[in-house]
Amino acid sequence: MRTQSKKTIIHPGKQPLAEAIQEFWDYRDLLWMLTMRQVSVRYKQTAIGIVWVLLQPLAAMAIFTIIFGYFAKLATDGLPYAIFVYSALVLWTLFSEGLSRAGTSLIADEKLITKVYFPRLIIPLAAVGSAWIDFAIALVVLLPLTYLYGLRPTWSLLLLPIAMLVTMVLSAGVGMLLAALNVKYRDFQYTVPFLIQIWLYASPVVYSSSIVPESIRPFYYLNPMAGLIELSRFAVTGQGSIPWMGLGLSVGVAIAFFLLGSTVFRHIERSFADVI
Repeated sequence: MRTQSKKTIIHPGKQPLAEAIQEFWDYRDLLWMLTMRQVSVRYKQTAIGIVWVLLQPLAAMAIFTIIFGYFAKLATDGLPYAIFVYSALVLWTLFSEGLSRAGTSLIADEKLITKVYFPRLIIPLAAVGSAWIDFAIALVVLLPLTYLYGLRPTWSLLLLPIAMLVTMVLSAGVGMLLAALNVKYRDFQYTVPFLIQIWLYASPVVYSSSIVPESIRPFYYLNPMAGLIELSRFAVTGQGSIPWMGLGLSVGVAIAFFLLGSTVFRHIERSFADVI
């Protein structure tokens, strides 16, 4: 008489939020390791290494200064155009690089996902964390540049970490959303560069938000990078005032994107290993 062996099939379940947070905390060392790996791999076997981090915003600053500063003569609220645009580019680069790396991070780490278990949320967050290293390096040029143009740091510089933190929350939220969708629909890997390019010109990087009519400015500030870039300019230069309305909307939208991105990510996460 033939006996049938029992089989146990384990299906991925929906993990409670508290349990997911605790698990993520238990794997915090892995988050740091993956962040450092992203940094080392990015500049491995390059001739000038992290100098590339400085060249990107500096080259963009030079081009924008010539085109929009000297030729177009856009309003800069009384600031030297180089400082006006570079103080925005440093924060914008943090956002765009974090979003770009996070959006494609799951595809890049396909083999890691299919071979070993760990909280998948660590991968896009490590990608955003690696962009913070670039941001810190770019500040090395920004602060001496302000002295070169006769500006001196004030107490407002203490607000820069707030702009940085909210920008990383926003970048992580949108990045998690795109990363999860990119696993199921590879069309999104082509969407990311296009989205970043459109978002750049929808944000006050090369122009001042003062040119936006007062009547539609609340709608304009629904772009969370608008208020964050204005806060970054104020923090670096100490000129103007804190954009309270823009900052409030930026924080709200950034948190909303983070909650949406993490929710969608956790919902699709259970099928990553099957469809990636």
